[in-house]
This record gives sequence, structure tokens and C-alpha cells, in this order.
Amino acid sequence: MTGKILTYLSEKKAFVFLVVCLFVHAFNVALFLAIGCMPLVVLNCASTLYYATVVLLLRKYSEFYIIFTYLEILVFSFLSELFVGGLFSYIFFVIGMISVIMYLLPANKRRKFFFQGIGVVFAIGIFYVQAKQHALFPQFRAVSEPYKYKIGFLNLGITLFTLFYVSTLYFFELNRANEKLAYTSNHDLLTGLFNRRFFEYIMKRHKAEDESEYTIALFDIDDFKKINDSYGHQAGDYVLKEVSHIIGDCPYNEYIAVRWGGEEFILFMPQTDESAAYAYLTELCRKISSSTFVFDAKRINVTLTVGMCTGTDFGTYEAVVRTADDRLYYGKRNGKNCVVKSTPDEPLQPVK
Repeated sequence: MTGKILTYLSEKKAFVFLVVCLFVHAFNVALFLAIGCMPLVVLNCASTLYYATVVLLLRKYSEFYIIFTYLEILVFSFLSELFVGGLFSYIFFVIGMISVIMYLLPANKRRKFFFQGIGVVFAIGIFYVQAKQHALFPQFRAVSEPYKYKIGFLNLGITLFTLFYVSTLYFFELNRANEKLAYTSNHDLLTGLFNRRFFEYIMKRHKAEDESEYTIALFDIDDFKKINDSYGHQAGDYVLKEVSHIIGDCPYNEYIAVRWGGEEFILFMPQTDESAAYAYLTELCRKISSSTFVFDAKRINVTLTVGMCTGTDFGTYEAVVRTADDRLYYGKRNGKNCVVKSTPDEPLQPVK
């Protein structure tokens, strides 16, 4: 549930940020109206109107809206302090936005640093107004004086909340990007199966940790080129995905399905002897050969040829893969649609 909320907030971050700004200014209108500080009532009314207009017009993330909103916050904060002589600590808004703009703007370092520089200039200007207590409307300073700490604390709270919200989204997006990177580095993007890199990592890990019996099977879709030539490459990709789904949909969690390349796949079956592996692979080939894949109203049937080899030493897994590969091509040359566990003297029997 939390992940869904953060995903939504991440996708709608510009819109949510603008809505929050709208409510803050609408609240400030009521607050300063109650205090009797009319210059800030007028200023917050103008800001509320701006955000209401932007929220209604905003249809997607727009760099223009973010930049203009950033400048509005800087100008609003400076004028708010200038009107009453620096009472309400709006410098917190400016300092907070100097950090927030790094997150909200697209990845362009020069542009981000430029707008951060503008923020620094406004922060210095607000600090100068506070230090000198310059006020364009000194008659409203006395009215506002009793509320300066409460409103200053409120502005600090809004700034801290904004920074917490932005940092939470930033780390969420960073983790999601790292997860996506990890997935793409270990998986084949077309089929969703693991790739060679991950297979080699798993075998090296087993080499250091395990000495049990294992079986490696190499699959090849028979006459795959004819599928591409007859139905098109999109149909071929569809068949690859469907076959991969069946191979990967394994009842044994420890089995690892890998796209080896093109229309070839590997199934790593740890702690599985030759007879158990042969029975499983034969049943898997039957399942695929009895399946009909429908693409654009065209019915496509495929078969697999499988070469398998059992080993006990993970230090020689590459030799096991080569043996399985040799048996695969022996099966391709001798009828296809079969599981080859050795190089037999008699003709191979197709899977039925």
C-alpha cells in the first residue's frame, strides 16, 4: 500500500507540489485576514489565484510550471518579509526551495545551479531585510509582531515537511531505479527470463558453496526461422515470450530458466539426477508441443529439441554446458522434437 502511494506521488510530484502550495496560500489568506495584516492578505490572494490557475491548467509534468513556481516562492517570500520588516522567517521557504529545485527540475546541472544561485541571492536579500527591519508597511508591523514566532514556527514546519516529503520521494525513486537496473542487468528484457550473466554468477556461487548433483538442459525451438518468415518477427517474439513463460513457470523454485540467446534457453536444475531431469524435460516438451499459440488470429504450434547433461562438479559446469549443447545439436540433426540425455546408437524417439 505504501509503495502504491509513493509511486502515485512520484508520478504526480509536480501536481501534488502545486496543490500543497495552493492550500498553504489559501490558509495564509485566512490567517492574515484574522490578524489584520492586509498587505499579506492581498499577496497571498494573488498567489492563491496563481496556483489555482496552474493546477487547473496542468495536464502533465512541465518544467515551465516548476520554474515559474520556484520564482513565485522566492518573490513571495521576499515581499512578505519586506512588507512587515522581516517578522515571519520566510527565509526558511527560500532555503528549502534551494534544495527542492534540485529534485523537481529535470537533470540539467547548469540550469539547476543557476536557479539555486537565484535562491541564494533572495535568501541574502531576506536576511538583509530581517537584519535592518525594513518595512514597506510599518503600520502593519505592530499588528503582526505578536504572531511572529508562531508564524515563523509554522513556516519552519512547512519547510521541514516539504524537505522530508521530497527526500522520501527521492530515495524511493533512487531505490526503484536501482531495482530496475539490477533487474535489467540480470534478466532478458524480451522474455523476462534470467540472462547469461546471471547464470554464470549462479554457477560460480554454487562452485564455492555446493557439490551436489545437478543437470543442465539446453533448449532450442525447432524451425524458429520458419515462424519469423511465415508470420513475421512480432509473431516470433510472441512465441519466444510464451515458450519462456512455460519454461520459467516451474514448480521447483530452485530451478533457474535462462534465455541463452536467440531461440535457445537453458534450464539449470540443481540437486536433480539424470532420470528425474529427463522425466521433467520430456513432460515440459509435451506441454509445449501440445500448446497452440494464437497471434493475430494465426495459430502457431512449436516443438523443442533439448540436450541435457548431468554433473557433480560445479568447477566443470562449462564442460557440462558444452556436452548438453552437443546433445542438443545431435537431436536437431536427428529428427528434432526430442530430449537427448546421451548420444544413442539407435534412432531418437520424438516426444509425443
